[in-house]
Amino acid sequence: MPRKKGSQNTDFAASRRALLVRLRAAVLGDNPPSSYRSLAAAAGVTIPTLRHYFGDREAVFAAVFADCREGGRRELEAAETPTGTFRQSINDLVQHVGDGFRYGRLDRLHAVGLIEGLADTRIAHAYLADVLEPTIQATQRRLEVHMAKGEMRLTTARNAAVVLLGPIVLIYLHQQGLSGALTYLTDIDTFLKEHSDGFVKSYEMT
Repeated sequence: MPRKKGSQNTDFAASRRALLVRLRAAVLGDNPPSSYRSLAAAAGVTIPTLRHYFGDREAVFAAVFADCREGGRRELEAAETPTGTFRQSINDLVQHVGDGFRYGRLDRLHAVGLIEGLADTRIAHAYLADVLEPTIQATQRRLEVHMAKGEMRLTTARNAAVVLLGPIVLIYLHQQGLSGALTYLTDIDTFLKEHSDGFVKSYEMT
């Protein structure tokens, strides 16, 4: 019996997943595709096939961001869980986030999210919901635990999370995403240590 027009075949989910793996690798690569045609080529399919599995261009980027969030679930759980004293915990978190940029291509993920999101509100919403906000909220929850334990002065945890994360994102986008290390080299390890120490000095309960 022929399949009705517009219905999904039995291996739809598996086929979509295989395409998503290829799309994620391409989007986080050194020369990410941007147009719908180049996205289809990166996935190794025709434009109608890509549209069948994902819909429009914005939905492709949203699917990639959502997949990155799911793939980074353990890293987010680690980010929200305090480790040791307030100073040790902040040092560990800064190193954890830095490792994500250094080894996990987070610079590419944020670069694509910013480039595409600033040009399209639907992509912006997906980037915020599945990439930027989960990191901010995980950090916020970690800081709230330290405040509840009396180790960190009472403040707006979300604002403090942005203060902690913002410079880390910026320095990695500058050095890696924008290749600033080629002409404006910064010792990232020193930067992260000084940033971590400065945050602790500003927020530690004394």
